[in-house]
Amino acid sequence: MKKVVICASRFLLKEAKEYKRKLENKGYAVIRCPQLIDQDSLEAYQTTHIEHYKKIIESDILFILNIEKNGISNYIGPSVFAEIAFAIGLNISLGKEITVYCLNPLPEELSYSEELKSWKELGWIKIWKD
Repeated sequence: MKKVVICASRFLLKEAKEYKRKLENKGYAVIRCPQLIDQDSLEAYQTTHIEHYKKIIESDILFILNIEKNGISNYIGPSVFAEIAFAIGLNISLGKEITVYCLNPLPEELSYSEELKSWKELGWIKIWKD
């Protein structure tokens, strides 16, 4: 059973839970999903991120829930961009085999859209077809 970590904006918790259920119904093991973080507690912020990145290391699939947010189609925020870069870094430097899937096509209007496009052209990011 493939282990999946879902990455998305913290403002998309409802949608992330919906996709968690959909993926589990298809036989995937979702080992981490976005969570609400107490923004007033630096300790909680740190703990949540440490746990999340450790789960990325364990995963087979990084599932990017890139849906519309604040009027931006297929949004990928800076934290999710960092998570993608982390998974790609593990793959190319340590030989991990984490497949990075985006639910939708890549966003075109973000400051790092060109980087995402290059990663897709290199095969480091794929668009979900399931």
